[in-house]
Amino acid sequence: SRGLGDVYKRQGPGSSIASITPERLMSQRWSPEAKQLEELRELGFAAANVVPSRGIIRGQSAFVTLGDASPGASLLQLDFSRGTAQHIAFEIPGTEVWPPPRDGAFPSSLMGVIAAIRQAFFDAQWWSDAQSAFVQNPRTSPRVPFNTALQALQPALLHQPVFVEPGSILMVDRARRLASELGWKTTVIVASGDEWRRPDLIQPRTTVYIVPLAFPALPKFPQEDGWEDVALESLRAWDWAPENPALLRRQDATIALTTYGLTDRKEFRKNLLTALDRGLSETDALAALTSIPARFCQLDSLLGTLEPGKIANLTICDSRGYFDAEGKVLSVWVDGRPYEVSPSSPNRVAPEASTKSAEALAAKAKADQKKASLREFARQRLAREPLAGRGILTNPPTLLIRGATLWTCSDRGILTNASLLVRNGRIEAVGTVSVTGPVHEIDGTGLHLTPGLIDAHSHSMILGSVNEATLPSTAMVRIGDVVNSETDTIHQQLAGGLTIANLLHGSANPIGGQNQVIKLREGAPPEDLKFTNAPAGIKFALGENVKQSGWGDKFTTRFPQTRMGVPTFFANRFTAAQHYAAEAKQWRAQGGNGPPPRRDLELEAIAEILAGERLIHCHSYRQDEILAFLRTMESFGVRVATLQHILEGYKVADEIAQHGAGASAFADWWAYKYEVIDAIPYAGSLMRTRGVTVSFNSDSDDHARRLNLEAAKAVKYGETPAEEALKFVTLNPAKQLGIDRW
Repeated sequence: SRGLGDVYKRQGPGSSIASITPERLMSQRWSPEAKQLEELRELGFAAANVVPSRGIIRGQSAFVTLGDASPGASLLQLDFSRGTAQHIAFEIPGTEVWPPPRDGAFPSSLMGVIAAIRQAFFDAQWWSDAQSAFVQNPRTSPRVPFNTALQALQPALLHQPVFVEPGSILMVDRARRLASELGWKTTVIVASGDEWRRPDLIQPRTTVYIVPLAFPALPKFPQEDGWEDVALESLRAWDWAPENPALLRRQDATIALTTYGLTDRKEFRKNLLTALDRGLSETDALAALTSIPARFCQLDSLLGTLEPGKIANLTICDSRGYFDAEGKVLSVWVDGRPYEVSPSSPNRVAPEASTKSAEALAAKAKADQKKASLREFARQRLAREPLAGRGILTNPPTLLIRGATLWTCSDRGILTNASLLVRNGRIEAVGTVSVTGPVHEIDGTGLHLTPGLIDAHSHSMILGSVNEATLPSTAMVRIGDVVNSETDTIHQQLAGGLTIANLLHGSANPIGGQNQVIKLREGAPPEDLKFTNAPAGIKFALGENVKQSGWGDKFTTRFPQTRMGVPTFFANRFTAAQHYAAEAKQWRAQGGNGPPPRRDLELEAIAEILAGERLIHCHSYRQDEILAFLRTMESFGVRVATLQHILEGYKVADEIAQHGAGASAFADWWAYKYEVIDAIPYAGSLMRTRGVTVSFNSDSDDHARRLNLEAAKAVKYGETPAEEALKFVTLNPAKQLGIDRW
């Protein structure tokens, strides 16, 4: 249950991020209204866990009984210094009504939210270690600044449950992985309601679930043909949602049920009956309302079962029982005190009732019959499973394609009437092939076969915003946290021959977020899309985007504001990363005595660039900025992997080749804004002739479906040989991403 009077204004030292308030205690804000207590008792509830409702790391819930005792007397906690659980939500600040964030405040994206959570828990661990060292040796250990937020996270590092609201099934998987990474001892997931989309991600052994019974409402239309415009996904969601609790149980997940998410709590029992109709057993439902929530809140020694010595919280129903549509809750006992529940009585018709009353009763009976008929119909799910029809078509251990024209993109060139042998997913032979034993053979006569196409610059398959635009350096955010395996774009781009994509952060900051190279394994979950052999990378950017000249006065508050400020900012952050790496090295050289230096995820990523462990992919347009950027990176001993877009790269092609950077260009986008007024479609061909490794990228969901035709434009503009043009979308982007050995 969400708490009452949940208004919070932090005072004193805490997190620098306004939406991170782990110190918030709902026990200090529990101020119920009698009417709301009565509403919950009418549903049969005798106790509830009151949770904070706003922010990212929101604070600690309070477990309360629902009688008429004073707020202090109704609190049921074994340790008043902390709450029931620490609550976290993958919610972007500003999407809730309160508190209004400052314009441009970090984080403003889903990947930024996850980065903020990760950093907060790393800081909490560092704060604990540093504080312990100071207490043990205050004369030689540095004094640790007091911080209410980091102090409040200490129980979650040790034993306090962490309740997480991920918001979607893909983020449920991310929450589970984050819990493992950060060492949470007990993680309870608030189900998103769409677990039915990816039952393979439920993972009951590592997570348990609180399941809302808020189901999408069936749409209503004035005319029957209104259904024609309803999307298939909306219909599928409406049909599957009531089955979500039963599906979780079929996957052996432990669940509790909640009123959370309902705009009208009176819908709770009706929706519960719908869930029962769709496969949830009464035994599981009863446990999900009693013993299991008591266990989640670590109060099962006091509540949840009828046993001697436990608190006398009781729910008393009539003979029909709680799980009958006509069953009534008669009374609820809280701490041994009875509270009568007075449900509305059915209308009674006097003996002298008129014919009109009889007609009304008949109409009611007819309506009840229709209602029962509709309920019976709703018991049947019509929508098929979302994973049906997805995934690989076949997976033979040995595959032979015979008699095709092979564009090898190797030194063997184009082979006609040739064959290709694949064994266990790897190419074993090319050209003249002989094979024995079982083999799946395809006749390639008249067909052309090329390496799978590779897109070196994509923003597809990303959940939420592709930009964390709030800070000039967001090196701590990771596209890998928000890979979207459920978008139709994967299927569409596969249909155009694309097999690998480099998912990049946007170009809003000089130093953006970490990229993620994926294979388009349609039907696989997010983690299985990742090309794990690909070297780590990061997005940088130059030009108008990062100096914010087109953002409007409301947003132009961030350094740098000029082109000359951009290389200065790079030098600033690289110098800071050098100091950060040196401090860590010194600590290791001293045998790791004392607490380690604070882990800074932003500087850690930049230090990986300096160590040659992370590749830079830099958005770039103008020749002057390109040269300034390359010289700045060279001053730190860093080789740039790719210059992205590179509209004026043809002007400085010799310098790019000398540096060793690749050029990932547009095929024929030019002059679409003044910053690229000198762009020409011949740029790719010209840079290739000067010795630059050139690729053509999409930067577009649409263009990614036809990269072969994008590559063909290099033949038209500059007469690049067709075989070399194909390398623009196969071998060359593989080289730029460091994956050409595979």
